[in-house]
Amino acid sequence: MERCAHCSGEIPADVETCPLCLARTAAGGDAYELELSGESAEIPAEWQGGAVYTLELSARCPHCLVQIRTVRVLKLKRTQAAFTSTLPRGGRVIVCPECNRILSAELAAL
Repeated sequence: MERCAHCSGEIPADVETCPLCLARTAAGGDAYELELSGESAEIPAEWQGGAVYTLELSARCPHCLVQIRTVRVLKLKRTQAAFTSTLPRGGRVIVCPECNRILSAELAAL
């Protein structure tokens, strides 16, 4: 069985919302998995950088459910726009140091 990313409850197969917290599951369209091309499923070395911040108290990653004391912060940079964009040119992404999944992302005028 799959686990809910919000409440960690068990989710039956082919269900679009968690029966405990009523949050939409990834199968319901809220999220998608990025597939790495090629034979290796290694995370590229350039993604391993960024700044490391220590949390005042430990927290549990909602994806891998591991207690973490640090997070990695990566910089975003707009590389392509097919129009004159009014969106910011950069931002930041906060990543779990254990599973490398995105915890938070923001666009900001840097």
